[in-house]
Amino acid sequence: MRESLAMKYLLAFLLFCSSAWADPVTDVVTSTDTFAFCKAADVVSTIYVIEHGIGVEANPIVAGLLAHGYLPFILLSAGIYWLIKEANNPVATGITNVVTCGAAVNNLLLIP
Repeated sequence: MRESLAMKYLLAFLLFCSSAWADPVTDVVTSTDTFAFCKAADVVSTIYVIEHGIGVEANPIVAGLLAHGYLPFILLSAGIYWLIKEANNPVATGITNVVTCGAAVNNLLLIP
């Protein structure tokens, strides 16, 4: 159980860091740094949840990628980050941040 507690602290730290490095809420929501931290937390927590049999991937695209191992999932996540960075669109970044941080929090809540 120490391992899952450590995972919760790691993810909470990542989410905290992503919000602590930007000043106003708008900057946090539209920051690609927030996306990077939340995406990293999502990837790590998804792998943890699957490895420990706590849950399954609900996104059919990601589930299909995970059927081929973790590398395709990690590469997709890196690709999405690159697209968000290149698009430089605060609205799109804000939407993806809410979705990605929500997924990470959901995974975190699944960990006992």
